[in-house]
Amino acid sequence: MKPISVHVDEVEYERLKALAHHRGLPVAGLIREAMHAYLLREEPTVACLADFPPHPSGRLLQDWERSDLYDEMSNRLFEGNREQ
Repeated sequence: MKPISVHVDEVEYERLKALAHHRGLPVAGLIREAMHAYLLREEPTVACLADFPPHPSGRLLQDWERSDLYDEMSNRLFEGNREQ
């Protein structure tokens, strides 16, 4: 673990100490939990197309070029936005 220093308001620190005592944790443990929860909430989730399983729709009826796939995806995206 990497040690860090944080300056906090005295009143807030007393509240953290009381909460940590109530939960049976050191203040540092409470702060680590809060940082972890914050990172989970705030970090953007990026999905990669390679992570999606292929759709079980059968074989391709014709070969596609990359530009064909891009055009198809763009058309579906823009059609969906127009419906809203």
